[in-house]
Amino acid sequence: MSENNENKEYELLNKEYTEEELIEIARKRVKLKRELFSHITAYVLVNAFLVFLYWIIMKEINFGPSFWPIWVISGWGLGLLFHIFETIQELNFKYNVNVLNKELENLKKQFNVDKKR
Repeated sequence: MSENNENKEYELLNKEYTEEELIEIARKRVKLKRELFSHITAYVLVNAFLVFLYWIIMKEINFGPSFWPIWVISGWGLGLLFHIFETIQELNFKYNVNVLNKELENLKKQFNVDKKR
């Protein structure tokens, strides 16, 4: 990659942001973190309750052959993993800026937009 392309790629990282822009970025990051924390909390509480129900119900019938909460735990756990990966990617600002700059350059080339406008 040439030095010129590297400079373009980090254009947004070197930008001086206004306080309003920084506040908006911070709000989005806090929202992402809160949503993920809420999801993890719900996952733990609901699945703990299901395991408790299993224990209560199966205790009466000498613990049957299958641990049925595993279906909820594994299915929801997979969705939670996707949510975790998505949040990590969103919070990785440098990566997002690089991808955004590359996409912007591709669009400029595609639509023949003059860079000095």
